[in-house]
Amino acid sequence: MQSKKVRFLVFVSLFFFQSLPSSSALGVDFIEKAHFNKDGSGEFSIQVDLKKTRNLIAFIKYLHKLRKDYKDITQAIACHAFNKASERLEQLSDISQVCVKHNKKMLKVELSFSFNHIEALNEAMSKIIHKGLDPPKITYFSLDDELFVREDINGITKKLLYYQDNDNSLIKSLKLLSFFKETSYKTIYTFHKKIKNCSNPLSKFTENTIRITHHVFAPDEIEHSIGNRVFFAKD
Repeated sequence: MQSKKVRFLVFVSLFFFQSLPSSSALGVDFIEKAHFNKDGSGEFSIQVDLKKTRNLIAFIKYLHKLRKDYKDITQAIACHAFNKASERLEQLSDISQVCVKHNKKMLKVELSFSFNHIEALNEAMSKIIHKGLDPPKITYFSLDDELFVREDINGITKKLLYYQDNDNSLIKSLKLLSFFKETSYKTIYTFHKKIKNCSNPLSKFTENTIRITHHVFAPDEIEHSIGNRVFFAKD
């Protein structure tokens, strides 16, 4: 029952903000980071930055404080999915150091973990992070001496549209192209080898770090998304 009341408050807030032209350009920033060691182990994190929606969140908090059983809704909204994911990650034998960090002031939530090999990272991605959104046998990451591959078959935009079509509550009321038009998905990967070239035109790289900033609903970026092939220089 409590969950339904929270959802109602969020719905009212979304309706209110969508009616204001100055508030229609809200968005969320996702930051995906990974470091890959020579043996295929490494560290992975995904962060959700909600600072672009701070006015909306403040309004939701105001509505929620009117209730006698007030509880910080920011943490309830932002951390719930990551906390559930961390519980499942801790059950995987080759995943360790699982951690969820929540910075209330900066409106940031981060899930991070270490992986023993690429297969473990792919298992975490397929069973936890993108569960139900992609084909079950997709290989998100692959790495060898010459090539690194990051697959993103459906693209971030298509994933959001999929979620809108299949969700039974809040997101169906949103006009994604306008409400989330400032949303971005960033990837930052570091390697043990020097980068020679890459396939994604949104990429920017230095000696061993490659970055992509994908503005999810930008018309000229929808097809590119975050998929990439990174070619390494020979030793």
